[in-house]
Amino acid sequence: MGKLDGRLAVVTAGTAGIGRAVATRFVAEGADVVVTSPFQAELDATVAALGPHVTGVRGDAGSLADLDELVATLRAGGRPVDVLVANAGRDVASTDIVDTSAEVFDTVAGLNFRGTFFTTQRLVPLMRDGGTIVLTSSIAGHNGGPGHAVYNATKAAVRSLARTLTAELRARRIRANAVSPGPTATAVFAEFVRGDDEVERQVVEQIPVGRVGRPEEVAAAVLFLASDESSFVAGAELVVDGGMSQV
Repeated sequence: MGKLDGRLAVVTAGTAGIGRAVATRFVAEGADVVVTSPFQAELDATVAALGPHVTGVRGDAGSLADLDELVATLRAGGRPVDVLVANAGRDVASTDIVDTSAEVFDTVAGLNFRGTFFTTQRLVPLMRDGGTIVLTSSIAGHNGGPGHAVYNATKAAVRSLARTLTAELRARRIRANAVSPGPTATAVFAEFVRGDDEVERQVVEQIPVGRVGRPEEVAAAVLFLASDESSFVAGAELVVDGGMSQV
């Protein structure tokens, strides 16, 4: 038996990178999974690759209208949500605080925190009592890396939101936790290093285990937080960074 047999999971931004790895692992553990993405081609490819236990819903987690469409789709399905993984997030090119425009602020904060906040707000009423929520934060919420003030702050806010959700939902026994990845081998990381071996080497030098992480490794941590294996873990942050934030 899988760790999520018979459960319904929703994974936002579940068609690429960490989200795709989470959806893949959840299916392997027996879940039915609804993945979201604003990109229809990615949705179609994910459903084709992962099979009949995956449903794709087109939508941007930063759009309230799209979130309402997701809610309508889930209600029509007639099943309560057992697991919610609010994974959608983005950053932009490095920008010092003094040079950050209101448009950049709104773009990053609008998805990373506002989108995560309203994703949970909209979907919690559809969840079964005793369900689980996993929010994707980042070690950037701790490290204060220059040039990414908005991203860093929003990821810290996501981490805090997991604690508040756990406190507010205690009567329904819904646990919320955050997973905070470090550098992970996704398309976003590839875009960051831009094929520059020296940049990647400098990143790896900061990681005690000597390499960047794999999406599947983050997905394993998400599975732990989403399943009964973490039944006494609530309002916590699980850091998956190869020790990078500890040195």
